[in-house]
Amino acid sequence: MQEKFTILDYRSVKPECWEGYVFNHKDGNVFQTYAYLQLHQDVRNTFPFGFALMNNGDIVGVVAGVVYQNYFFPINVFTKRAVIIGGPLVDGDEPKLSSLLLEKMVSYLKRKAIYVQFRNIRDVSKIKDSFLGSGFVFEDHLDIIHDLRMDGEEIRKKVSKNKRNNVVKAQNRGAVFSEIASIEEFEAAIGLVLETYKRVGLPCPTKAFFIKAYHALQGVLKTFVVVFERKPVGVRLELCYKNMVYDWYAGSDEHYKNCYPNDVLPYNILFWAKENGYDTFDFGGAGKPNVEYGVRDHKLKFGGDLVDYGRYEHVNSKMIMFFSEKAFALLKKLKSK
Repeated sequence: MQEKFTILDYRSVKPECWEGYVFNHKDGNVFQTYAYLQLHQDVRNTFPFGFALMNNGDIVGVVAGVVYQNYFFPINVFTKRAVIIGGPLVDGDEPKLSSLLLEKMVSYLKRKAIYVQFRNIRDVSKIKDSFLGSGFVFEDHLDIIHDLRMDGEEIRKKVSKNKRNNVVKAQNRGAVFSEIASIEEFEAAIGLVLETYKRVGLPCPTKAFFIKAYHALQGVLKTFVVVFERKPVGVRLELCYKNMVYDWYAGSDEHYKNCYPNDVLPYNILFWAKENGYDTFDFGGAGKPNVEYGVRDHKLKFGGDLVDYGRYEHVNSKMIMFFSEKAFALLKKLKSK
């Protein structure tokens, strides 16, 4: 049959068809699902987008992401960025199909975002030429991946002795690790995420967004807490999809450092994920190579493997990008005060 390609907006595709394609693709991840896009619909300062490449009525590729902006006009003009985590997904990693999707996406986002950024969570070298041909530039960026297929004792031994000792100390002091069991517990714990992001000066969704996620991502979103004297002192939100657990958002109470919530949570989540049949735990970004980054140092003590899948970035306006970087640095500094 002769090829006949068309590209549709994700809202013009049946949700079950989109979800089926992402789920059945070997590299499909939670951030490319219809449910994740819908989560960001009608949420202040976010705008989801996605495209399906069709061939004679069948989906042969998809790309999906979210445009974020922060603060109010006119500052928000300098914060608009499109973020795509993983992808694009295409049949057989065919560069021709990737190029069609990338060209459509770049054209669509030209006046909707200052820059477009693909955050790779897998090796996308097979479609490197598609990115470069569409005007993207590659830059190194690290990630930390845990292989959960190894024996549990091997996973434990890869965690530093210091971290293991901190977990024991926390337990001896009465700190308890558990999974959130109700919306009331979830709402109480989410406050820690909001407080933490405000403290470090990073953009963060609203409480309403997280509550929406709690309901919209049933079965995918798992929330774990460390409780001390009936009070949550640390929380981590994990997105569990197919064979992978992705570390999403986290927060902790600065007044309870002696309960080591930032050690107890990752340690126990690793074993929870393994016991529940997941193959991989993605501990998230670890900064740029050869640049000091305290978060990376902390994460590596839990024994994951450092990988450099990198990022691809397409700048739509170099002038606005310049001012955007300056504005973000200033706002982060002011927000953390």
